[in-house]
Amino acid sequence: MKKKLWMTFGPLLIAGAVFLFILFGPSSIFGGVSKSTIQKSATSMNPTVVQGVAIQQKMLATDKTYLPIFGSSELSRVDQFHPNVFAEKYNRGYTPFLIGRPGTQSLSHYLDIKAMGSELKGKKVVFILSPQWFQPAGVDDGHFGGNFSPLQAYKFAMADEPPTGERRYAARRLLSYKVVKNDSTLSALLENIASPGPKTEVDAFTRVAADAELKILQRKDDLESKIIQGSREQKVTDKLKLLPDKLDYAKLDELATKMGESKVGANPFFIKESYYKKKIEPTINELKDSRTNLSYDESPEYSDLQLVMDAFKDVGADVLFINPPVNGAWYDYIGSSREKLQTYYDKSGEQVTDQGFHYLDMSRYSDTPYFLEDTIHLSWRGWVVIDKQIDQFMKDTAKPKYEKTPKQFYFKQTLPPKKEENK
Repeated sequence: MKKKLWMTFGPLLIAGAVFLFILFGPSSIFGGVSKSTIQKSATSMNPTVVQGVAIQQKMLATDKTYLPIFGSSELSRVDQFHPNVFAEKYNRGYTPFLIGRPGTQSLSHYLDIKAMGSELKGKKVVFILSPQWFQPAGVDDGHFGGNFSPLQAYKFAMADEPPTGERRYAARRLLSYKVVKNDSTLSALLENIASPGPKTEVDAFTRVAADAELKILQRKDDLESKIIQGSREQKVTDKLKLLPDKLDYAKLDELATKMGESKVGANPFFIKESYYKKKIEPTINELKDSRTNLSYDESPEYSDLQLVMDAFKDVGADVLFINPPVNGAWYDYIGSSREKLQTYYDKSGEQVTDQGFHYLDMSRYSDTPYFLEDTIHLSWRGWVVIDKQIDQFMKDTAKPKYEKTPKQFYFKQTLPPKKEENK
């Protein structure tokens, strides 16, 4: 009888014991990120890296100087002028660590910055904006959900912090997305933060469920952080030999111009010929004046950007914001308003500089060839300008002096209306 009971319930008991050991066992057994893993992660833009915590915190704590660069899809365009290639070729004393993926915008980066916590204190950071983020609806459900980090969200929701306007607004903003609303435990935590009035305690069941979920997510992050796929290390190494041995920015710009000329064909937009032939030429006539309503005047992204800036202020990071150019000829072709585009550059630039951050406005290059490889992505000459600016920024030893965000800022913000779903 006992043997039958053991045969029936024994495997379940063993599985349960193993699960509890993994969940509550010593972190030293499951944790630990090697230096080689950090090095590979620097160029991987792997979801485990971008949506995790273990590798990023270890990267910040190591004795090697890593430079976190937040951005999105432009970071994956590794040519010989890319910051990772430049920094290694010319021994600049730092290694860019790329944090971003296609579709990542300020709100996702905010959760990431909050998850890093005090490890960012005093660190140099680069944050690359994208004009296309700042459209009326902000980041959509698909892109936010695809880059959402439950681990970073739970860390935010369970942090022992006072109910500031920033924190309440961030909670409300997160609750507007399906991927968050579908998690009842996380939603309950965020609803408690978002609600007006004094902070209250969540019920015991929610707290226990949240503690268990966070523990599971942390263990998952620990285990997945052991091996990272998708590193661009070899691509960086291969590109090193394409740069001159002596650093000369004028010569780099000349080389970048020649590279751009060799990649761009006869199209009038200075777009990489392979991309133009495949993605644009087949529908070129339909694209004429197709985006006359494109606007960057109002967007929740401005408030999301403020969240990012306040998170950097809280930890005392020294940050350079970069606003890249757009493809001016292409914007004219699709009928977009240059005036509205300039409103974006003026508004976002003022928001950043008025609060004391370093800032590079590249809008003046929107009509200069070979700064972009397509309609929106940096390349060639664009990277050269950024390389130079980053190098100067890394040499600047002055400590930043940030302006405080007005207390009422977040109370004035309203969430964008969601589009009705097709039924």
